[in-house]
Amino acid sequence: MIKTILVTDGENRSTLAVTRSLGRKGYRVLVSGKKLRNISSYSRYCSARFVVNDPLHDADAYINEIVRILKQENVDLLIPMTDHSVFLLNRAREILPKHTILACPIEEKVNYISDKSNLFHAAKRLHIPTPKTIHLNGPEDLKSYKNHITEFPVVIKPAHSKILDGNRFISGSVMYASSLDELTNLYDTRPSLRYPSMIQEKINGPGTGLFTLFDKTRHLALFSHRRIREKPPSGGVSVISESVPLDKSMVENSKRLLSEIGWTGVAMIEFKRDNRDGLAKLMEINGRFWGSLNLAITSGIDFPYLFLDYLNGRIFTKPNIDYRIGHKLRWFLGTLDLLLIRLKNSDSTLNLPKDAPSKFQTIVDCLNLFNRNISFDVIDINDINPFITEIRDYLSNLKFRNLKTHF
Repeated sequence: MIKTILVTDGENRSTLAVTRSLGRKGYRVLVSGKKLRNISSYSRYCSARFVVNDPLHDADAYINEIVRILKQENVDLLIPMTDHSVFLLNRAREILPKHTILACPIEEKVNYISDKSNLFHAAKRLHIPTPKTIHLNGPEDLKSYKNHITEFPVVIKPAHSKILDGNRFISGSVMYASSLDELTNLYDTRPSLRYPSMIQEKINGPGTGLFTLFDKTRHLALFSHRRIREKPPSGGVSVISESVPLDKSMVENSKRLLSEIGWTGVAMIEFKRDNRDGLAKLMEINGRFWGSLNLAITSGIDFPYLFLDYLNGRIFTKPNIDYRIGHKLRWFLGTLDLLLIRLKNSDSTLNLPKDAPSKFQTIVDCLNLFNRNISFDVIDINDINPFITEIRDYLSNLKFRNLKTHF
């Protein structure tokens, strides 16, 4: 029986959502992070907090420190919350305490969905709609495809969001190019593009996430949201999102992809509905808890608790799909950043989608603080210390922030 849980990467909003969810249910929740004070470790539902090395900069030290905590605190369940934590701890399975459950599928299955190039090949084989995609093994391949790229802007995606380079990670963030010269310059200068990558057409349309607790061939719980506002505004992290009805094609296509490898656990499948043909096209899959997790919880699908039920052997006779439609989640400081980006930069430099809100509407979004149909991602009057911690960190880092198109 699971009693003590260690949740990693306490700086993340998803970690805070897991900490609050399971702490409220009476579990002993421990939090690790790069600093002792972070939004999750200062929650009233955190029983103990631990400082560990940054996994992005010292992978070996990070693994050793996590293993020490597991043994010292007799941890029953370890929940890695980011791609790099999943990657590293999966590789360290053999040195984890025997009684500790690692809450992610084995490395082979995680790699299947985290390798975007592999994922898009699988989607094509399964006849699942995707953007037009060119696959490159490295920058030298660009020469062969330059004449085939005639429409801009394009989206450049490294095959992995985090790339292990020695004992450190390189960030494989999404990039955009508005011309062939920009595209060539990215492949000449960006370390992440020395590795396999993709060049895709830019899909204009609303982004929709499908979230699932999956058991080999079936959905055990489902939830869906759409992104209303993103940071940066050209496309990125959701700062305002809204619960929406399930889309049958997304549910079925996600099931086909995850069944292909017998996935077990939580996953986020991201789509964009193409304004040209109305098709929901696959963007990526994340095999872990996601940033807007609190929207699912406040709307009625408590994924962390359902996941623990699943690990404890509960039999699900039908999927949990009963949730509130039209409920919104706001990340307050994210909307503030979005507002500052819009005010500091001209619209022409931001590569905005056609349906982007005006600067005035962005101001209205930021000031809309009181609405019964809106929950906040970090702010909770019954657990206010995480927001105080977030404000302190935000203000202390403000002078270092570069409020341009990207951070």
